[in-house]
Amino acid sequence: MTAKVENRDFTADLNNKSSKAFQDFEREFKQQMAELYQSITSYRGVEIHSLRNGSVIVNYTVLLEVPATATANSTVQGISAELVTIVNSYLNCCQSNPACGLCFNASFTEVTSAKADSVDEDLCDGQVPEGFEDYYSPALTALGVLCVTVCDKRAASPYRCVHGTCSVERSGPRCECSERAAFWYLDGSCASRLSKLGVAVGVPVAALAVAAAAFAAFLLRARRQNLEYR
Repeated sequence: MTAKVENRDFTADLNNKSSKAFQDFEREFKQQMAELYQSITSYRGVEIHSLRNGSVIVNYTVLLEVPATATANSTVQGISAELVTIVNSYLNCCQSNPACGLCFNASFTEVTSAKADSVDEDLCDGQVPEGFEDYYSPALTALGVLCVTVCDKRAASPYRCVHGTCSVERSGPRCECSERAAFWYLDGSCASRLSKLGVAVGVPVAALAVAAAAFAAFLLRARRQNLEYR
């Protein structure tokens, strides 16, 4: 986010995060943000990234803690709008007295970006049987985080199993092809298959077609030879 503090003057010291001027301003800014955002239950503080002239323009991040669900991003977006409204509607300051709290420009504050951090990929390692860690990953659902196997379509990299049942063993995921009595399978993901009935019917038909073609060729040749003889 960015906000404009109008009752403070920018100085060169504010460019240096280790300076007393920067640290004093940071402490005051954090205290005032904690007061302004006390109604936001997910608020966990702010981090100032930089300060620049005009009077003092603050580039900062608001830290939020929201439930880890599939709606986390939309939740963050909704809270972001509240953060802007709260700062821009803050009127309890005395513009002419630097000893007062920070006064914000009522139309300057904006959200430059808002997103929920992705769930740590190692989250499931302590929740699954030993030796299976590589085959589980966290998936965000409407109810929270689930640790799902690579057989689940919600996994980060789901295992391909088309015409079959996927299962995970210590040696890795495998696809048990279905309807083996009716089909031959040509790959491990059970994607390419041949119908046994189709082959059983097709081969004799193909053989009969070849035989008919050969017999026709033989008759044609015999006819030509008979004409030549005459």
